[in-house]
Amino acid sequence: MESFLCGITTAAGPLYTYPENWRAFKALIAAQYSGAQVRVLSAPPHFHFGQTNRTPEFLRKFPAGKVPAFEGDDGFCVFESNAIAYYVSNEELRGNTPEAAAQVVQWVSFADSDIVPPASTWVLPTLGIMHHNKQATENAKEEVRRILGLLDTHLKTRTFLVLEPSFRQAFPNTNRWFLTCINQPQFWAVLGEVKLCEKMVQFDAKKFAESQPKKDTEREGFSGREAEAPG
Repeated sequence: MESFLCGITTAAGPLYTYPENWRAFKALIAAQYSGAQVRVLSAPPHFHFGQTNRTPEFLRKFPAGKVPAFEGDDGFCVFESNAIAYYVSNEELRGNTPEAAAQVVQWVSFADSDIVPPASTWVLPTLGIMHHNKQATENAKEEVRRILGLLDTHLKTRTFLVLEPSFRQAFPNTNRWFLTCINQPQFWAVLGEVKLCEKMVQFDAKKFAESQPKKDTEREGFSGREAEAPG
């Protein structure tokens, strides 16, 4: 189903997602490193989020109806962003030894379980996606600060987020690692230029209120994305 030669993978096929899905970026960046031929389908007529992923044909391939979802040209289907990224990556990214592979899984799992939840609690209200709770936001900020401290210590002797300068200044090693990543050509090809935050975004009650008329479709879309279950 998949073979490797000089670090190049033969995995190829469409990746179903919605525009700017950060979870899909994992697979796309991995594909840039491995050479996998991943074709993004994120807009009509090829893919209409909330419609295409509810059709019987799609659900036969991906029972959960979640995206991103990858369909190999050879017929192999897989969903959950971490699994897709693993499949389209190569041995170098997965880890050349059992120990290295375990560490890759460790940090990917750590990101999903320890970084994403508090970061989401902090960021999503500023995007008008969820209600703002001041205490929950402050707790989330402290948790992100604690987690970045752990990462910073780990990265102190290793080469291999977006926060305002006053926040990220305390984590020079994590900041260095992040800048190293986003300036790699493989990241650039997927993300383009990444500009670091100059000022921390705050919750905008007016913006949130304006987003409510679209609640039935947009919130359903958000819960129907991978947010239904981490992936």
